[in-house]
Amino acid sequence: YGKRIHVLPIDDTIEGVTGNLFETFLKPYFLEAYRPVRKDDLFLVRGGMRAVEFKIVEVDPGDFCIVAPDTVIFCEGEPIKRDDEERLDDIGYDDI
Repeated sequence: YGKRIHVLPIDDTIEGVTGNLFETFLKPYFLEAYRPVRKDDLFLVRGGMRAVEFKIVEVDPGDFCIVAPDTVIFCEGEPIKRDDEERLDDIGYDDI
């Protein structure tokens, strides 16, 4: 299991979103779910009538882990600007 992960939102998906991103999106998404993550992964979280896309920017230890209840989730920092090649059309964990 991972000790800690660092997650940041993609800037164009949080326009107009107010409130605590962790409480609204990340906490319910990861709570008791034991989700596998990999550094540089993009994932979409729905909550509060919105969908916000996040990117895994760091994983400790290694480049991938399973997020367990005792994994620390950092979400401080500036939102990430979307690169042209990073699109939601790509296949991700939600497609499996």
